[in-house]
Amino acid sequence: MSRRTNRRQFVKTTAALGAGFWAAGGISPKRSLAANEEIRFACIGVGGKGVEDSDNVGRLGKVVAICDIDGEFLDKAKGRFPDAKTFFDYRKLLDEMHDSIDAVTVTTPDHTHAVISLSAMALGKHVYCQKPMTHSIE
Repeated sequence: MSRRTNRRQFVKTTAALGAGFWAAGGISPKRSLAANEEIRFACIGVGGKGVEDSDNVGRLGKVVAICDIDGEFLDKAKGRFPDAKTFFDYRKLLDEMHDSIDAVTVTTPDHTHAVISLSAMALGKHVYCQKPMTHSIE
């Protein structure tokens, strides 16, 4: 008996396995038992486009910190995320909250994207940053 598989045999076998898998109901998703079941976000820049970005990540996890230099934007965001700690300076946010956050959104003016994103990444945080992250290829 030959162990070599030709294309026809491969298609027959995978079709039979696929049909059996489908008939059995496939694999049902299992509930995560990870320590960090919920992603904890810090949102830096919560006015303008930052409203949309912070609302989007708020649906994916929990916003635990918000930061903006404009107090009016910060107050509006506090209404949407009443449990989030507020900051006017991103450096203070990262310094105080680095153990309490998993990811950061950066929705600030273009010239501040790189420095804020790199500061968060240096702490090992995942970053969602509005483009551009820099002004040149170099």
